[in-house]
Amino acid sequence: MKTLIISIAIFSASIFNYSYANGNNAMDKILEKGISFKNGELPLNKNQHEFVRVSFRINEENKIEIMETNSSNELIKEQLLERLTTLTLFGSLDIEKVYIYNFTFNKK
Repeated sequence: MKTLIISIAIFSASIFNYSYANGNNAMDKILEKGISFKNGELPLNKNQHEFVRVSFRINEENKIEIMETNSSNELIKEQLLERLTTLTLFGSLDIEKVYIYNFTFNKK
């Protein structure tokens, strides 16, 4: 059965109080639980790879506020941003941090 895999790549830098994805980050777990796509839901062909790079922060209402995006496929980007902006986040998340994630989409 064909499966769709979403992976989060790690970016590293230490300027401007940015927070980056790593295995122990609470945001990683939130995104893994809150964002999923069923087989055939995204416009991908077999062995095709697409990416969406998103920078965002958390606002006072615990919602994701998109700051900047870059993508290889506009349709996939729109679907991902729709899911991100509808997430309601819980817990103590720093509203001062900027999170940068690179989502990679593959269909095998």
